[in-house]
Amino acid sequence: MRLSIFDTIDSTLALLDERNDLYHELEQQLKSDLYAIFEADAEMIVDIFSRVKTRESLREKIIRNRFYINYDNSEDILDNLSDLIGVSIECRFIEEEYKVLKRLREYFIVPDEASGYFYNENHPELFLDTASRQPQVQKNGFSIYRIDGFIMHNGMKINFELQIKALVHAFWGDIEHKLVYKNTNYYVYDSFMVDILSSIKANLTIIDRQLSIIYNQMQNSSMSDVSISEKSFEKIVTKAINDLFAMKMNESIGFTINLKSTSSILGHYIFIKDIRHSSMNNDRISLLFKTFKKVNNSQMDFENEIVLDGDFSSNDPFIQILGEYLVSVINIDYDWYVFFKMLFFIEPGNNTEDFVLFLKVIKNYLVDDYWLKTSFVRLSMSESVMVQDECAAILARSLVAIKTIAIIDDDKMIAVNKAFVLFIQELETRVINYSDFMNYKEAYYHDWLNRMNHIFNR
Repeated sequence: MRLSIFDTIDSTLALLDERNDLYHELEQQLKSDLYAIFEADAEMIVDIFSRVKTRESLREKIIRNRFYINYDNSEDILDNLSDLIGVSIECRFIEEEYKVLKRLREYFIVPDEASGYFYNENHPELFLDTASRQPQVQKNGFSIYRIDGFIMHNGMKINFELQIKALVHAFWGDIEHKLVYKNTNYYVYDSFMVDILSSIKANLTIIDRQLSIIYNQMQNSSMSDVSISEKSFEKIVTKAINDLFAMKMNESIGFTINLKSTSSILGHYIFIKDIRHSSMNNDRISLLFKTFKKVNNSQMDFENEIVLDGDFSSNDPFIQILGEYLVSVINIDYDWYVFFKMLFFIEPGNNTEDFVLFLKVIKNYLVDDYWLKTSFVRLSMSESVMVQDECAAILARSLVAIKTIAIIDDDKMIAVNKAFVLFIQELETRVINYSDFMNYKEAYYHDWLNRMNHIFNR
């Protein structure tokens, strides 16, 4: 004979399915209302996430929390489920968690005598327990900003749980959730496990503080101080990339290669593309933080080939030559494979477009486009353009000849940039016209390749 507990579970899940459309409608409305409430404070809000309790999660909770004993029927179970709808407001830094709470307390100020919760006249259907003691201490000993609330809809009370988390706390919460809460293997949650989790959380808290200090300094300090802060911020970005992708590689193929060099290159690329040239724009920083969280929560494949979303071609000779080479080795040279796996995951959108953008950023870093276009001014305008393109092609060919990802190492790119400036200045004194240049082009190329070999110790 089947246990009655499973009849209770089945009827509760059936009722959840019956009300599913309503719950999701209210979930989206709740998110929309919260976005509106924080419109004036949008800068510190990274995102607002929400979900309706899933069948699997509800089934587990009914058993784990003994709802089948504490409540008489399925409707009572759903009506008393505190996190039927879950909402998480994610902010950038730990210090902003309280600011979010403070904003909610300032908004939900009208007391409801029946529930003891508070509402706002602009949202009379939303009720929050903003007077509750915050943050709350969890069973694991760690604290969290967690506020109970409910929505009134046609006389029906639908509970929701609102959490406020800085990004590093969201990272840590995901780790703990996987290690302990959702892990069906037997683990003794003893002092050793507590110490390990405490150590993880402490390290994340330190990172949060470093990010906050650097961010505030970049917002307020002089340009001379910003250069120091930029380096610090870039190092933190690089470390986050290294640690997150190392974990994902181990999950995918069972081991991890040394990603420090690749992470450093990718971190610097992201920094010069997104952060430095956007003057530390808040939206870019928030998007970067959200990307790290996405990496943390996603599965990655480090075994199967990279397939570009479209055909690659460019009218720029530098981009075409270097791009053709990279396309040819992207699934052969594992260093480049890993680099582009990481890059395409971090960069949203079409990976062919991201690939071309990467090549443009590298070219601009190696060769100042304005400077190159003002070279060979003794020639006619049409001939100077053709010689400039040929020089860019010589540079691209030499990068291909080096045959290593080290061509985008920051120190190497700086050395190449300086050497190429000198090389062009010397050519300007020699080249009479385009025809003359083409007669000696291969000699010029080998001269430049020797300089490149010296830079790369070949």
